[in-house]
Amino acid sequence: MITKRDQLVELRRLLRQVMRGLRARQGPLHRGGRRQGGLLAFLAGEGPTAVSDLAAALGVSLPAASALTRALEERGLVERREDPADRRRTVVALNEETSARMREWLEAHDRPLEKALAALDDREREAFLKGLRALADALMEESAHGPLGSHHRPPHRRRSHRH
Repeated sequence: MITKRDQLVELRRLLRQVMRGLRARQGPLHRGGRRQGGLLAFLAGEGPTAVSDLAAALGVSLPAASALTRALEERGLVERREDPADRRRTVVALNEETSARMREWLEAHDRPLEKALAALDDREREAFLKGLRALADALMEESAHGPLGSHHRPPHRRRSHRH
């Protein structure tokens, strides 16, 4: 019988292999760093998105998301425009060339994931995804900023010094 300790050791080993494999699969568009690459991958999967929604999805502040999108726009990878429905909002989209390159990269990036899921039956896939969700939730709870980044929390209000 496999002990909990043995399972933990195997989980650590497998996670190291998965992370090493994922890092090795970073595409040529990821030169700007993990956050810029994450933003490009998000836009490739979700389509044009408001900067505020990008900030929430990526777990960064609105100024950070704005700076990331501006840097990607300067590199010619994304286009920023006013939201026609609300001129106060800025919508970010991949340009045609970046979109084509990201779709290509995502297809190659997803192949091992699809292969892994295809090796499981429906019940096993659901159990696998349930386990990953539990791990993701536990990691977020244990993170330095808790389940939400500090920029998502209401500001701390000091009490007045009056008595």
